[in-house]
Amino acid sequence: AMISEGEQIQYKVQLLLHINSVLLARVIQMTNNAGGGNAGTLPEQVQSLASQYLKRVHANLQCISQINQGAKGAKPLILEPPQLLVQLPGQDILAKLYLLMSRVFEIW
Repeated sequence: AMISEGEQIQYKVQLLLHINSVLLARVIQMTNNAGGGNAGTLPEQVQSLASQYLKRVHANLQCISQINQGAKGAKPLILEPPQLLVQLPGQDILAKLYLLMSRVFEIW
């Protein structure tokens, strides 16, 4: 069965939102584990990781905005997953989601 363009768009937006919720959950987890909500006291590594994640959230939101404006070839500016805190990329849901996202935006 062919998937309509409307369904493709809906799927892309849902995927981007899902990835964003995972990215944001990781940032919250990271900052909490590293000593609470005070960004000034966060270790350098955590700050730089958090910033990588947030850049991706931003790229995904920009893409959703372009999709909603009807941009045909819209895709997120950042298609590679951020560094993971725990180095098990094969099992990490974020790595899997990014793989899925790059494929979806390639074929549709």
